Amino acid sequence: MASRNTGLKITLGVLCALCLLFTLSWWMPYSWETVPFMADIGALAPWTLVLIIITFAIAAYSRRGITCIVMSLCLVLQGVAIFPYFGHADTELSPATREIMADMSTDKVANPNDRCARIMTLNVGQGRADVHEIVQTVSEKRIEVLALQETTESFITELESAGIESYLPNHIESDSSSGTMNAIYTMASLGDPSPTSIDSSASDFPAATVTFAGSGKSSRIRFICVHTTSPKSGSFSQWGRALDEISEWSAQHASDGTAYVLLGDFNATSSQKHSQRILNPGFRDAARVTKSGMQFTWPVNGPLPSLAAIDHILVNSGVHVGDATTVKIKGTDHKAVLAVVEPSDIDGSK
Repeated sequence: MASRNTGLKITLGVLCALCLLFTLSWWMPYSWETVPFMADIGALAPWTLVLIIITFAIAAYSRRGITCIVMSLCLVLQGVAIFPYFGHADTELSPATREIMADMSTDKVANPNDRCARIMTLNVGQGRADVHEIVQTVSEKRIEVLALQETTESFITELESAGIESYLPNHIESDSSSGTMNAIYTMASLGDPSPTSIDSSASDFPAATVTFAGSGKSSRIRFICVHTTSPKSGSFSQWGRALDEISEWSAQHASDGTAYVLLGDFNATSSQKHSQRILNPGFRDAARVTKSGMQFTWPVNGPLPSLAAIDHILVNSGVHVGDATTVKIKGTDHKAVLAVVEPSDIDGSK
């Protein structure tokens, strides 16, 4: 009996320590995030809720009052951290845009000459994503701007053969010298296309401007395709550096008068301190704006459920965003992230 109690104490002690570590990682100091594996712990923090419930149940059954109190505290802290991502579905979109999107859900096609667009970002897993499913999703969801990460030259060729240019005839891609590329496809003409924009040590971020010309006036939104370094053994410092480079750009440009959308694989959750430094100067995460949940995007199409929300659509004050959601695409380990955007200067009464 004594050895049994000792085993239970050890088990509960380990579970309790893990619950505390993962729960408190929501508030991990910025400098700690580049310590090996701490970025991964922070990304998985929302799933601690499951471990807390299991630990609480074991503690309650074995009448371990102190452990129950600690788990109750962890549960409250998890609720505080997760709450901003949930609630009544919200949108910044104007009534005119909501009406256009409702019509699109029936039989209308996307119109590059109106004042809104549905956009999509997808990490194609080094060109392994199913090109036909991507084209089908673009068609069915009426996508007008598509950002792709980890493409290859052969993938681009296959995507074009699958018919992407029938829907999105314009594109700009980054340099292919590293083996993989990032790319942006659009329905409307590209303005000021560039194969690289933000100065990043992770990869080249292509960018292009799209003009929204409906309602008797024109506004422009600049789209930047992002792909940062993943946090893994040997690259934790580089992971932090890549995000810091975006935050430095954000501090200079978030309020420079240009409407921006950053979309892609950030390899970080929006709650992590490195990401918050990108958001704080004036960017917002579409998932958080629309209160559509954590939107776990990785991994997918494997034995595990999606565990981390690392793919994002970020907008600054020049852009309204709504209808954020995710879609599975065969062949890649990331979900696609979709949202609807419009220039923030649109007349909401229209």
